[in-house]
Parts: sequence; structure tokens; C-alpha cells
Amino acid sequence: MADPIRQLAEHKLIILHLVQKMGISLSNSEICQFLLNKEYMDYFSVQQYLAELVDAGWLEKTKEHNNTRYTLTDEGEEVINYFQNHVKESVKEDISIYVKDNNKRIRAEYAVTANYFPEFSGDFLVKCGLCDDDGGLLMEISVSVVSKQQAQQICRNWRKNVNRLYGSFLTSLVVNDDPMPMEFKARAENFPHPTTEEEN
Repeated sequence: MADPIRQLAEHKLIILHLVQKMGISLSNSEICQFLLNKEYMDYFSVQQYLAELVDAGWLEKTKEHNNTRYTLTDEGEEVINYFQNHVKESVKEDISIYVKDNNKRIRAEYAVTANYFPEFSGDFLVKCGLCDDDGGLLMEISVSVVSKQQAQQICRNWRKNVNRLYGSFLTSLVVNDDPMPMEFKARAENFPHPTTEEEN
């Protein structure tokens, strides 16, 4: 019984190590792609291990439309840091190569977010975002629409046209065609010191 138990533990540690090394949430398909291509385990075992890791509180599962992602929790981080010597060096090397070859592509795919949520009023709240390569938020907008179809269309348009929309929004927000009133200029100059009393 020791060998199957040891193999079970090692397989779970491989998944945790993969998610840790990537440094961002990984989709179910990304995890499966790596593990199946390397023939470390079969599809049904991967799904079972993912479910057990979520139940144990070592991975957090989130859903975006039809895409399920897994993020390493603080407890999962502690587990893999403590037991990572139980992962074979050859497997660690395979994971390192996979991360190096796919990190940029995966981060780019996750940089654009678009989701919608039903509200009590019957409307739908749409949230669209754009992040940089390090996961920092560049822009996020929220808009309420009256139908699910509109919400879905906004999500599709945001994903398809995000570069143009981001550039257009940013340009519109920073460009100032109107001359600044003298009174405003004076106040702007004093803005870093708002508590200073104005002199007559």
C-alpha cells in the first residue's frame, strides 16, 4: 500500500509545484496539457487530484464562463515548500522548462478579463479589466446593462478590441483641449500642500 500512497502524494505535489512555479492562476486545460503530454498521470486522475487539492484548501478554484482556474493558497504554498524535495528533480526540470516556454503566453491570455453578473434588479453588471505582465491592474470598468445578450456582447468586444479601447480611453482621459483657468492653475500649484492657508 505504501507505493500507491506515495505516488498519490507525489502527483498532488507535482500539481502544486507547477502552479507555484507559474506564479499565476492556471486553467484546468493548461494543467492537463502539461501533465498528459508528459504522461505523468491520466485525465481522470488529474481531475480527482485537483478536486482533492481544492477540498484540502491547498488550491483555490475560480470560474470564468467555461474556464476553470486554480490558484495556490497560502496553505498550499506552505505544503509545497515543505515537501518539494519529494518531487523528482527530472519533474522539476520539466516544469521549469514548461514555465519558461509558456509563461509569457499564459500571462498574456490572463491579462484581459471580461465577466458579467446578474443583479437583483434584473440588469447585468459587466466588469472588464486589463492587467500588465506582472498582474498589476491597468484599467477596470464596470457598466450595468439590461440584458444578458448585451453583457455577453460587451465581453466579446472588450476581449476583441481591448488594445484599441484602452488606448482610446486613456487618450480621452489625459488630453485637455480647454485652456486651464488662471484660478485653477493657482490652486493646482498649491495642490501638494492642501492644508496651507491661502495668502491675501
